[in-house]
Formats: sequence, structure tokens, C-alpha cells
Amino acid sequence: MSLLWTVPVVAAAIGTGLVAARARALEDAAVGLAIEVRRLGELRRPLTSVTAGLRQTRERAEELSRRHPVSAPAP
Repeated sequence: MSLLWTVPVVAAAIGTGLVAARARALEDAAVGLAIEVRRLGELRRPLTSVTAGLRQTRERAEELSRRHPVSAPAP
């Protein structure tokens, strides 16, 4: 009869160990994600300068198009 009572206890212990192992893997993944999000924040300033440069280029191209309109070729 005592062996019958040990089966649920052992099963519960194994289940707890499996849950703890999965929780550790989840914690490691969350830490890795936090590091990657922090690194993405470092890109904000360079991307802002690239966006500003693209805006300037677009404005200059529009100005050039206004000053020098493209005429259709004569048939």
C-alpha cells in the first residue's frame, strides 16, 4: 500500500521539475528579448538622421522637378 502512495508524489515531483525547467527557459528568452529591445533603442538616433536626409533629398528632387520640368519627346 505504501508504494501506491509514492506514485502520485513522484509524479508531482517530476511535473514540478519539468515546469521549473520550462520557466527557466522562458526567463532566459525574456532576458534575451529585453536585451534586443534595448539594442533597437540604440538605432533610434541613426534612423532619425537617415530619415532627415531622405526628407532633404525628396525636397531637393521636388524643387529640381519644378525648376526643370520634363517635356514629352516629340513624335
